[in-house]
Amino acid sequence: MLKEMVSVVLPTYNRAYILDRAVKSVLMQTYPYFELIIVDDGSTDQTQELVAGYQDERIIYLKMQENRGQARARNCGIGHARYDYIAFQDSDDIWNPEKLSKQVDAMLSAPPEVGFVYHKIRYNMGKGYSAVLPLENIGLERKSGDIYAQLLYDNLVPCPSVLAKKECILKSGGFDETLKALEDYDLALKMAKNNHAFFIDEVLLEATYSTSGVSGNSSNFLIASCCLLQRYKLDYLKTNTLNHRIENIIENAERIGRKEQFIKLIELSLM
Repeated sequence: MLKEMVSVVLPTYNRAYILDRAVKSVLMQTYPYFELIIVDDGSTDQTQELVAGYQDERIIYLKMQENRGQARARNCGIGHARYDYIAFQDSDDIWNPEKLSKQVDAMLSAPPEVGFVYHKIRYNMGKGYSAVLPLENIGLERKSGDIYAQLLYDNLVPCPSVLAKKECILKSGGFDETLKALEDYDLALKMAKNNHAFFIDEVLLEATYSTSGVSGNSSNFLIASCCLLQRYKLDYLKTNTLNHRIENIIENAERIGRKEQFIKLIELSLM
């Protein structure tokens, strides 16, 4: 196997109590040819002291003076990345030891039109429940190659599952820092619109769904969904996925008792 170097970007904010597991799961990869860029997004806990305790020259620590959100932190990490391939880790996720090895191998074996490689993630939902994404009922043929239409229907590509060519990310414009949620879905859409994907049909990461994190903020999620509805309106129409996305937003809005408010926001988004 060629020893292609990878830049791993890990944003974190006040997660010193859990960060060690995520960092060690990267450092213990069977594929050791990487730099780990930890972007501290203005933490006020013991994050800096924790990172200082690692004796590993592959770690690069960047401290931001104020909390500006995951999108800004990830873009900062991408801007400091020295290598042509970029992977993403979250501060509460655990990588399978062979994750990076399998993704690099897949990327180097893929045709040139492939811009990113991704895989299954298992989410720990608590109380003994878990969920695996992307869903098994989506055929493998719709998870690799030109996945743009399928991605418009629903997100297949959680950010921590991605290994991407740096040029693919940069040409896509990186993460949209104006979005308070779904900035990773937006980047996946931008990458998939102009690049093919390769899917590894294995769970290579264990994640925890947190109701206190970005993923658990229903209002931000729904507002961002409406922003994407407006942004990709023509593509939703071309791929017959618009109604599904609208129904999805309304169902989630009804679940939090804000159906009428988001119906109005949807109407504004489609004007």
